[in-house]
Amino acid sequence: MTFSDLPEEIQDKIAGYPEFKYGVNKVCVVLDDGTKVPDVYVAWGKQVIKVGTSEEIKFDPSRVVDAFNEV
Repeated sequence: MTFSDLPEEIQDKIAGYPEFKYGVNKVCVVLDDGTKVPDVYVAWGKQVIKVGTSEEIKFDPSRVVDAFNEV
């Protein structure tokens, strides 16, 4: 499985959030069209690894324009 990195400005924002589990943040992301995607799991502050209970990522992480902490 290949993971895509989030944009750097989003990585910087997520780095300031508390971890959900070791090395993983749980966030809600906002895409460039305004769509909000909750329960997004991000490893090491930069790679989307899971959305909800699915490991299938149904959006391009490069489209993320904002992220909010969900912990």
